[in-house]
Amino acid sequence: MAQTQTPFDPAGINTLHLELTTRCNAECPQCARMDPRSGYRQDHELSLSQCQTMFTQGFVEQLDKMFSCGNFGDPAAAKDCFQIYQWFKSVNPRITLGMNTNGGLRTRFWWQEMADIMSGPLDYVVFSIDGLEDTNHIYRKNVSWTKLKENAQAFIDSGGHAQWDMLVYEHNEHQVDACERLAKDMGFKWFRAKVSKRPSHLHWLKPPK
Repeated sequence: MAQTQTPFDPAGINTLHLELTTRCNAECPQCARMDPRSGYRQDHELSLSQCQTMFTQGFVEQLDKMFSCGNFGDPAAAKDCFQIYQWFKSVNPRITLGMNTNGGLRTRFWWQEMADIMSGPLDYVVFSIDGLEDTNHIYRKNVSWTKLKENAQAFIDSGGHAQWDMLVYEHNEHQVDACERLAKDMGFKWFRAKVSKRPSHLHWLKPPK
């Protein structure tokens, strides 16, 4: 017997997740981008004009939340990231905006301006930081510790609500307490350490000698 499918009803949507881009500065070993079968080398990206075409003003106005937590890319890598967030907030000032990033992209000035846009009481940026200066790059390959720390601090100092998300592996588990202290000192509103369920015996998890 044929199954009856429920029609797609955009009027019932109040939360939107946007995959802004497949681009990223990092080469995290177990990211889908690093699997050749995923086709990550074929760069894809949403522009501001595409968003304005896909989403009507009425649709944006009905949303409670829009966020971007990339499955392939880092939202901050998208060319129109700033303009897209700015547009959503201008159309719907009450909307909650969220973003997940490794923090190593853009400049502190860009993050200061992003804090001005993401100034709502529930707006947030999750910075995925997996350790301190001597360990973060072991998994977050190519991410500059100096740059990500500078960017996160600029966002926080400009009034942005920042959260620190840490994946815990064997190589950084001894730093969880130190990371939590640093998060507090820097002004992060929230710190979370999550024990990774991914294999920890792979060669890339061994700290450099």
